[in-house]
Amino acid sequence: LSEMKRIIASSGKKIFKQSLSPCPKRLLSMTQKPNIPPREEKSKDIRIYLESADKDEWKTLLPLGIFSGINTNPLLLKEAGVEIKEPVFPELRDLVRMAVDEYNIKEIFIQAWGSTKEELVRTGLIARMFDKHVIISLPFTFEGTQAAAELISKGASVCMMAAHSQKQAVMGSALMADYFSPSVSGISGSGEDAIAQCAAMQKVMEGVGSPTRVMASSLQSADEIVELSKAGLKTFSIPPAVAFELISQPLTTKMTDEYERISQGLLAESKQ
Repeated sequence: LSEMKRIIASSGKKIFKQSLSPCPKRLLSMTQKPNIPPREEKSKDIRIYLESADKDEWKTLLPLGIFSGINTNPLLLKEAGVEIKEPVFPELRDLVRMAVDEYNIKEIFIQAWGSTKEELVRTGLIARMFDKHVIISLPFTFEGTQAAAELISKGASVCMMAAHSQKQAVMGSALMADYFSPSVSGISGSGEDAIAQCAAMQKVMEGVGSPTRVMASSLQSADEIVELSKAGLKTFSIPPAVAFELISQPLTTKMTDEYERISQGLLAESKQ
């Protein structure tokens, strides 16, 4: 009997020691939380900008949550009735403030105006003073490139706009501009394949290891965004019509309506 007690006690100590041993790595990996990056870090690589200066269009489309910012130009400002009045430009300043304060926009593109380097630098700095979130858009002309170099040296963020050729992509990269913006509709209007040209510009940037983002602007359809995405572009400036086309899918709407009809029927039955 005493020998049996000794064996039982010895077995109990062995089991107790095993229970204190570290968990197998496989079990630990199953219980540890996966290292999932925050949603913002996962989604920030693609940037879509709303090409509009119309406050009503902002009110309708910006709450979708897909836009990284707003892209404007003189034509859009004119269409929206925004006047550029010297010396303090109150309407333009209020537009910028509305974008930043009411919609929490991180970037809004304002085009500098003027025909000389000095004028472009001066008006670019005025736009920049409205808010730190302003990106100064400049034409890819001789004077525009000179102005961009000076503005960049002063710490401003710059977008080289209305690009139409691959050699301009080389210049934009060498300039260290924040954005390089080919006009998709402008390239198409010249008779060239805009998708192929933009894809080639993206390859130029990648080839030289440039951090400059290629922002395709003046897009005419949602299909163009899809094709440009396949070519490696991640930044797009789209007008409201294309934004509506992006979120409109008849088959999705049809299926959603059918599910809603069934749900309402189930609710009606539960009340009987």
